[in-house]
Formats: sequence, structure tokens, C-alpha cells
Amino acid sequence: MQTRIASWLGNGRTQRRWLTGIAIAFAALAVVAMSRPLPDAIARAKSDVARSRALVENAQALVADNESLGRGATPLREGDIRAAVDGVLARHALHAVPVTSATGDGRYAVVLDDAPFDDLIAGLDAIARETGVRVAAATLTARVERGRVRADVTFAR
Repeated sequence: MQTRIASWLGNGRTQRRWLTGIAIAFAALAVVAMSRPLPDAIARAKSDVARSRALVENAQALVADNESLGRGATPLREGDIRAAVDGVLARHALHAVPVTSATGDGRYAVVLDDAPFDDLIAGLDAIARETGVRVAAATLTARVERGRVRADVTFAR
């Protein structure tokens, strides 16, 4: 090490300046070479932040939606399924004809021969929310009149 220091000090002043200049140029070149990927990395990081924010906002919206669903009226889970379904359908002005079920598992099947589609969907939603009865099977067939359907619906708890 001392020999290198001695040789450095023994070199001429011009040679030391050249070597120092070359060392500074290599250092500057190294800094430039390392900083070239930085703009791409910064842009990638910004897009990752935007994507993460969107995911967080979506998750917060889903949590709020789930909380609002949980605050809804507690459905009645007991009683006669037929009376519950018929009562809600009558409130929505939907005329349903009961169908005898081949299975004895507590399901209730009805046919709505000519019902407005929007009213049918609102009625099915009300049945699920208010009575806890769910649609186990449904077949909807479009009628000739626009917005009207024939519905074969089977309900179960």
C-alpha cells in the first residue's frame, strides 16, 4: 500500500490530474448508468400505488355493502313457507298458482303465468329478504309482450 501511495506521489502533477479526471469520468458514467432505470421504476411504482388504492377502495366498498346487507331486517325463518311466499307475492300484485311437488322436502313450487319481469324480480328479492325463503329453482320464459314472463319457481328454506 505504501508503495502505491509513494508511486502516486512520485507521478507527475499532470499524470495525477489525468488519472483523477479519468476516475471522476468513470464515477459519473457509473452514476448515469445506474440512474437510467429510475424513471421506469418510479412510473411502475406510481402505477402500483394507483392499482393498490383502487383495490383498497373496491374492498372498502364491498365491506360497506356487506355491512349494509347485515343491517337489513332479520328474515323470519319459521312458519309456513306457502303463507310467507303467497303473502309477499300478493303484496307485489303477482298472481301465483301452486304446483304440487313430487318431493316431500318442504319445497313450495308456483307458476306465475303472466308476470312483469321487474315486478317478479322485486317480489323474489322481497321474499328472500323478509322471509328467509330462497329460490331453489326457477325457469323464466319470455312472453310475446315485452317485459313479461312466465315463471316456474320453486322455493325452499
